[in-house]
Amino acid sequence: MHCCVQGSICFEMMKGVPAAFVTLIIGSIAGAITFRQYQVAKAKLKLDLFDKRYTIFNKAWLAMSNAATLPATLRLAVPKDDELITPFNLLLPEAVFLFGKEIEDYLNELSKHFTQLHRGAKYLPISAEDEAQNAALMQASQTYFIEQVRQGAKARFGVYLGFENWK
Repeated sequence: MHCCVQGSICFEMMKGVPAAFVTLIIGSIAGAITFRQYQVAKAKLKLDLFDKRYTIFNKAWLAMSNAATLPATLRLAVPKDDELITPFNLLLPEAVFLFGKEIEDYLNELSKHFTQLHRGAKYLPISAEDEAQNAALMQASQTYFIEQVRQGAKARFGVYLGFENWK
């Protein structure tokens, strides 16, 4: 006894199986293509974010390198309570959105040391004690920048720029 003889419901249903199978294959292929496009778009977004972040890192690193090697004779005289417009202050607006609070705090710290480094003298009169204190602060800030250039900046920014753990 044949269940699927011509004219039966089973036979009519079986005629639709090839069309359903083809539809399933085409749908699977379309789903795979869509998933790959999603992965490509996600990677592109990460690459674009990396490019913008790297630009900020590079500018900060160059400013640190310059600060670490700047001769004392070229330093600016800054009043004690005034803050300089530093290269690090200029990076803050963009860095806040691309990195977050951690890098914002780091750039503020760099800015503070940059100001100390460039605070070559106070307004007159200046005592020998004040001059010695300024020289010590300047030396400490220059040492700080040397350390940041060697490894500190790479460690701080590396969390965001490492390919293995993109954020």
